[in-house]
Amino acid sequence: MSDRFGHLKEILENMPQEPGVYMMKDADGKILYIGKAKSLRNRVRSYFQESATHTPRIAHMVERVRSIGFMVTATEVEALVLEDNFVKKHQPRYNVMLKDDKNYPYIKITLDEAFPRIFMVRRVDNDKGMYFGPYVSGKAVRSTLRLIHRIFPLRQSTDILDGKPLRRPCLNYQMKRCLAPCAGLVDREEYMELVNEVAMFLKGNNAGLLDALEKGMLAAAEKEYFETAARYRDQIAAIKTLAEKQKITSPDLGNLDALGIYEEAGKAMIKIFQVRRGKLNGERHFIFDKVDRADRAEALGAFIRQFYAEGMEIPPEILTPEPPDGVEALEERLTAVRGGKTRIYTPVKGRKRQILNMAERNAKMNLGAIMNTSKSRGEALEEIRATLGLPSAPMTMEAYDISNTSGLSAVGSMIVFKDGAPSKDDYRKYKIKSVTGPNDYASMAEVIMRRFSKLAETGEPFADLLIIDGGKGQVNAVMEAFRSMNITPPPVVGIAKGADRENPESDEFILPGRAEPAPFPPTSPGRFLLQQARDEAHRFAVAYHRQTRDAAARESSLDNVPGIGPRRKKLLLTKFGSVKRAREAALEDLMETLKVSETVARRIRENL
Repeated sequence: MSDRFGHLKEILENMPQEPGVYMMKDADGKILYIGKAKSLRNRVRSYFQESATHTPRIAHMVERVRSIGFMVTATEVEALVLEDNFVKKHQPRYNVMLKDDKNYPYIKITLDEAFPRIFMVRRVDNDKGMYFGPYVSGKAVRSTLRLIHRIFPLRQSTDILDGKPLRRPCLNYQMKRCLAPCAGLVDREEYMELVNEVAMFLKGNNAGLLDALEKGMLAAAEKEYFETAARYRDQIAAIKTLAEKQKITSPDLGNLDALGIYEEAGKAMIKIFQVRRGKLNGERHFIFDKVDRADRAEALGAFIRQFYAEGMEIPPEILTPEPPDGVEALEERLTAVRGGKTRIYTPVKGRKRQILNMAERNAKMNLGAIMNTSKSRGEALEEIRATLGLPSAPMTMEAYDISNTSGLSAVGSMIVFKDGAPSKDDYRKYKIKSVTGPNDYASMAEVIMRRFSKLAETGEPFADLLIIDGGKGQVNAVMEAFRSMNITPPPVVGIAKGADRENPESDEFILPGRAEPAPFPPTSPGRFLLQQARDEAHRFAVAYHRQTRDAAARESSLDNVPGIGPRRKKLLLTKFGSVKRAREAALEDLMETLKVSETVARRIRENL
């Protein structure tokens, strides 16, 4: 052990030989890194040997370690699971983390409706819906939904249907892409048969689906329901045609995921290709920071552990360019979760090697494109520094905007750009509390005071540049807010619409205390980056304003009716669609919907 780690000597000498999880901590007890090991003693001691060679990331971490905690497990697989849980909880700085700001998409069928709908969602709610997924690609989900609506005529409207006709059939009915339950042209039993067919299709049970459709076609023909029989016939033909199109040149590929990885300048990209039933079904890429070539095995292992822990379908084969860290434990864990053997390996030839090579080439090209974009951002930040006279390039920028409707439901937004790119985890929303009426200046001042009084109190650093959506009035309000707090402000720039409000080239960049706008050329990268941040703050503010405005609009007369709480309010609006229709409903319908006595139903209707 190196002499410079003498403060860890006693801890290292008492490390057990059993498998488990270890936690490297700094002088303040903050967890720096979490790992797993087949032998805690051997793995942890290896970090601090004189002959140890580390990547820059691990070398920097090792120098900061002041204590080490551990937890013994029965097996390496248990350690893998525990490591995953701890990494998610503590988010250690030096672990390779899968950062993805998007939720994976699902396909949902709404079984709590009389005539179910199908659409894409990005979370699974605890309701009566039937969910399929998650899928790796939203594009693949949308393509699947288009295909389903072409083959299976499910309704696409969002109307609340309780079996009573609402209107004449729409164009989808004329195109034979809907059975028109909104017009009462199909009963629920027949419609639910269609829903069951869609579920079979999404489960990949095409053989069972074709068998059911053929039986349905024959039964309809015997009863001389020729239009229904023709629909079955067309569905059968479409599914068979689709099956033929999906047979690629190597149908023996089956189900697998291919993971390509490429590293450059401290970043690594993993590209995943999903192959299902011999067909490339979806692709997506993920970026890791502070990773170089020596970290490939750890990055692959971390990706596999975290990606499939999100509920993603585990295939029987996962192709990697080299064995990931802890491959045996990963295989054992994935096999247990999947309920069938999962193999992680590197093919050396054949079609699977070609698929893996393609994933690696795409990882390299995608990361190259992103690195080029990062270079352009660096040039834009340098131009902003020079034009605004900043001491350094603004690596962290905050943009602010206010949104309201004639002063109602007023909100503020703060978005953050780091290294010239949005950092959505740092976005903040503000409900305006102290301002009455449409006063954007006072609202902006309130947001700034709330934001920076908190930062000053906690000692957190300020941004390198504040971008204000507005002209001199908003900028002056911001500067006055800082003066009232007795806080020295960071650099501030306002972006005001010019003479041609529809033309962003006429935007003016307002600096505090300066009469003339900052001279950004019309097509400069610095101007574009500032406008991008301003527009993102505006988008975020408008979206939040709509949310609060719609929430206020949903506050109806039902909120003041005795006996109507949130659950009964939802039941009434779901059943009748509006307060007016609920008021006009028969007493028996109210009793059935709310599951109440006649006396209670009568009292509620009198107060509607």
